[in-house]
Amino acid sequence: MRRAAVIPILASLVLLATGCAGSRHRPAPGQQWHPPSEMLEKYADKKGVVTRAAMEAGLRADFAAADKNHDGCLDADEARAVNEERWKKNASTASPLIDFRHNGCVDFDEFAATPRSLFDQLDKNGDGKLTPQELHPGGPAQP
Repeated sequence: MRRAAVIPILASLVLLATGCAGSRHRPAPGQQWHPPSEMLEKYADKKGVVTRAAMEAGLRADFAAADKNHDGCLDADEARAVNEERWKKNASTASPLIDFRHNGCVDFDEFAATPRSLFDQLDKNGDGKLTPQELHPGGPAQP
């Protein structure tokens, strides 16, 4: 199997693992549960809508901030820093960065794979935007 084909498969497995948590998941005592869609909500506008363009722009800004030496690649230390921050914020539902290509670098496509895949899964009507209802299917209506 080609390495390029492995990335979407592994990203899907990460999403499956986080998605399996669902509403039946009970966090450990003292731990707050975070839905997987939370990784997209930070790119939402004032109405709570996330567009693909806003997500892409936000991901590029997040990647640039994490790429401390500005070489277009997150080395092991840069990726570890992102993963530690994600773990602090989201604990068990954090989606870690992984060097799927095994080239010593987490590039932008690897960095963006999980949020892009989640966006595609939630955008059922394919309109390029996620409403609060799409971000929280089956949950209470969001303001």
